[in-house]
Amino acid sequence: MLRRFGRFWRRTQAAWTIEVRRRAYMSDFPMEWLDPVLDRCRSEVLEHRPRSSTKTLDDGRIEPVTDLDLRIEGHLIAAALEAYPSADVLSEETHCNPAALASELCFVIDPIDGTKELIAGTADCAISVALFQRGRPVAGVLDLPFRSQRFACSTDCGVRVNGRPVQLEEPPQLRAAKLAVSPTQRADPAFASVWTRLLPGHIAPVGAFTPKVAQILCGECHAAFYPPKPGKSIFLWDYAAAALLLAEAGGTLMSLDGMSLLNALPMEHSGGWVAGPADLCGEIRSAILETESA
Repeated sequence: MLRRFGRFWRRTQAAWTIEVRRRAYMSDFPMEWLDPVLDRCRSEVLEHRPRSSTKTLDDGRIEPVTDLDLRIEGHLIAAALEAYPSADVLSEETHCNPAALASELCFVIDPIDGTKELIAGTADCAISVALFQRGRPVAGVLDLPFRSQRFACSTDCGVRVNGRPVQLEEPPQLRAAKLAVSPTQRADPAFASVWTRLLPGHIAPVGAFTPKVAQILCGECHAAFYPPKPGKSIFLWDYAAAALLLAEAGGTLMSLDGMSLLNALPMEHSGGWVAGPADLCGEIRSAILETESA
């Protein structure tokens, strides 16, 4: 009873907040100036067949990179610095310097989240841009070229997809929830007990991180998660915009020990994560931890 009342109260508060935002959609950092370059980037993703190569991370891991990643990153950086000439840039491919976050303004850019998926010919990829002020995210944009979706938010101004306000709906109980997970983990025998506990009939395979979050924001999935796996991480440019979008829509992105990644903002997080409404994320975390301790 208390839990139902708590959910009702949070939903009422969230509905009131989103109505205030609808009536006065104002931001210190509007991101509409980014639309023309995102339109160009979207067209290039849809029309281009990328030539792939690889890069070696500091820990020796190999990641794919394409000529398209580099070109889109160049478009985004040029547009960002034209709009904010004094800003700094932290980006996945060419400006990977964490010290940039100490600047008054810093753009955190992932030109293509889902490069492997793009090379494989699937639609699970996205362009991600976040704007930081003195080390904290204040605006974020995600563009999903193959789904014709663009999500934008600024702090305390809510989330819009293609210009329309959106907010997370009250989720069902875990047993009825639809969860977005990576296909590779879904097929991994090491996680068989996790899927059994989380009901595989309600699992949607979605490749990259950002498209999982997009499906939550659109209501196509209720939550997403990624159990910890050696050698697998998400980096700040992967999740910065997505974490702010989730928070502005009434959700959260957290580690499996309950830490909010939006509050902690680690440059690299390798311990697994869960995204969606806070109550449902708590249920998922509990199910995973119970499975690991069994």
